[in-house]
Amino acid sequence: MAIVRIVRPPMVTAELYDEVNARAGVHENPPEGLIMHTAGEVDGQWQIVDVWESEEHAQRFGAERLGPAIEAVMGAAPPGPPPTTVYELHYLQAP
Repeated sequence: MAIVRIVRPPMVTAELYDEVNARAGVHENPPEGLIMHTAGEVDGQWQIVDVWESEEHAQRFGAERLGPAIEAVMGAAPPGPPPTTVYELHYLQAP
């Protein structure tokens, strides 16, 4: 079942976001199972909204690519997971 994942990582800037994405190679090699990815500032805090084919796809990307990229850019792993909301997708319309 497809899911929506909304993440609000603290203290992330556009520059840091871009650097992590470059390190993870997401532009050249999009993550398997990713349907849609968005990111931007909301009320002064960075927010990422993704649609994934499954929670397993999202977790695999986090463990295999995103986590190591964050550690490489920041010098260490974050102290814990950022505030995250996940829910099963009922409907998605794409043009």
